[in-house]
Amino acid sequence: MNIRNEVNSMKARFLMTMAVAAMTLAACNNEETDTWAGEIRLSSGLEAQQTRSIATDLQGVQIASDVHVGFFINENVASGSTATTTYTQNLDYTASGSGGFNGTAVYYPQSGNGVNIYAYAPWKTSLALNGNYAFSIKADQSKDADYLASDLLWGQPMKEGTNPGEYVTANPVAHTKDAVPVSFKHLLSKIQVELKPDNTSGLTADDFKGAKLEILSVKPEVSLTLANGTITSASGTVTNVLAATYTTTGTPSALTAAAIVVPQTFSKGAKFMQVTLATGGKLFYTLPNGSSDADLTLESGKIYNYTITVKLTGLTVTSKIKDWETIGANPVAGDAVMD
Repeated sequence: MNIRNEVNSMKARFLMTMAVAAMTLAACNNEETDTWAGEIRLSSGLEAQQTRSIATDLQGVQIASDVHVGFFINENVASGSTATTTYTQNLDYTASGSGGFNGTAVYYPQSGNGVNIYAYAPWKTSLALNGNYAFSIKADQSKDADYLASDLLWGQPMKEGTNPGEYVTANPVAHTKDAVPVSFKHLLSKIQVELKPDNTSGLTADDFKGAKLEILSVKPEVSLTLANGTITSASGTVTNVLAATYTTTGTPSALTAAAIVVPQTFSKGAKFMQVTLATGGKLFYTLPNGSSDADLTLESGKIYNYTITVKLTGLTVTSKIKDWETIGANPVAGDAVMD
């Protein structure tokens, strides 16, 4: 399934809501005639991005269809006690795209104890709950599959806290035939871009046929602690991340792009984005470098929106930062020039 607009190799993107569609691991329903055999039923949701300045939203409300999600389920026992039920760890479930999962059904312990549930995506073999997940984003995210493979998620059951709008962990989960809502969050940062040709200078959308847009000098690696959802600082050899390659046939109807990067800091005055035209010309967005400007620090779970007006003499940029739930700071202006 391709979730792009007409722009070839473009993608839509990402965090998600606590409100989710109740789906189950085992095929079942919750009507009065439901025969419940004690299976653990799960539903999923992503802390949602409510509004967007451009229509590039892949895996924005639910985990995308066919994404593999890892689950760790353990019986909750008192310290020093032995669990009565042993679960297969790092279960590999496949997201339905509408809040559910396909996979092997598992059951609550016959002891009556509750269970602790932790989850992450994308799934990887040979991981343990008491270990770490060494993760790296894809250098080429111009295709949906590679974008999704770069979207690191972590989740656990959540419930309303004592304060309005507060949510806290629901582990351990008591026996229930109802679907247990597992809330996932995006752990990395998202850069979202809209290019606009400056038609007054002679540059039009046709000039973007075959063009590509990249995020420059990105550290691609991070480590996730599976038991609590924390991540380390960015590491690894810096690389450029390809966010989009525009169609070579026809006029691109929407010049949008998005890429996921590990949270990190980019020095002020550094070249941050590059537009390479099919003719070989390169235009750069350089981070502001004035005395009052600061380094750009990308944070976990935030979207950084850029609207770039492309002129023959360079780029004019406005930007704003927002959480995956809410809109953040007001736009600020900047300029970029042709190299």
